[in-house]
Amino acid sequence: MARGQLHQLGRDRVSYKIDASDPPLLEVDAPNELMVETHDARTGRLRRAEEVMLSAPDFRDPFPKTNPATGPIRVRGAEPGDALAIDILGIELDSYGFLIVKPDFGLVRNLVNQPVAKIVDVVDGTIHFDRLRIPVRPMVGVLATATDGPAIGSAYCGRHGGNMDNNRIRPGTRVHLPVRVPGAHLYVGDVHASMGDGEVCGTGVEIGARVHLRVNVVKGAAREWPWMETPDLLIQAASAPTYEEASELAVRGMIDLLGERLGLSPPDAFMLVSAVGDVRVNQACRSPIDVSVRVEVPKLNAGLTAA
Repeated sequence: MARGQLHQLGRDRVSYKIDASDPPLLEVDAPNELMVETHDARTGRLRRAEEVMLSAPDFRDPFPKTNPATGPIRVRGAEPGDALAIDILGIELDSYGFLIVKPDFGLVRNLVNQPVAKIVDVVDGTIHFDRLRIPVRPMVGVLATATDGPAIGSAYCGRHGGNMDNNRIRPGTRVHLPVRVPGAHLYVGDVHASMGDGEVCGTGVEIGARVHLRVNVVKGAAREWPWMETPDLLIQAASAPTYEEASELAVRGMIDLLGERLGLSPPDAFMLVSAVGDVRVNQACRSPIDVSVRVEVPKLNAGLTAA
């Protein structure tokens, strides 16, 4: 297929790990547009609320069967040290999703004695939550490139991206991911029809979807952690076992980013983040997954715009 045409990748084959040794399901040149079909967090196994136990993943498995990712997609010309610049162009949602509350998962424990699921219809941009009607806020939970080390479960987040559950990964955002292996090996998955910052019970509205992306390669632009930008914001992501560790990593990343963009010294960049930046929690649900945070700084002038 020629450069510039829309490539399609279905969800008939998904992975529960981000792994450089996985054979690519698709190879594309850059820049190029993709339509990637994704499964919900339980790979379509949860269709009725009473099936919640039958579809449960086992986190004792190094690659628990949750948060499936479609891929990998090999991007020709992407080499270690480069970055993928991924524009989220659109998200088309399936017709239903689900949420789950567990006794031993989430910020609040023991509200239930056993897992309880709720199946919700999604109709014309609205989530039918019993008698409530909630506008959709589609976002992509898993966006990752392979590391040059061991495989990582798709349920986990890190310097490769992964299950960042970052509310800013939505239409209108450009995501920058580091390339660690030739071809990058891009994975996409875990869309939510809506998810609050923190994802406090461990699920948003988990749903299958079709994600429209534009992928490009930026030579020599890899950073240690993923970062994002919108027309108005620079966003630095990071994750770690605790909020304090994750926030420090994200703020340090933003200090470096502002130094590159504005020529600020580290103390001046730190002061600027403190003056106008916001530290937001992506995911912190007391689970086996690290705490994920982001730091957002407004683009104050032309010096902060994308190169």
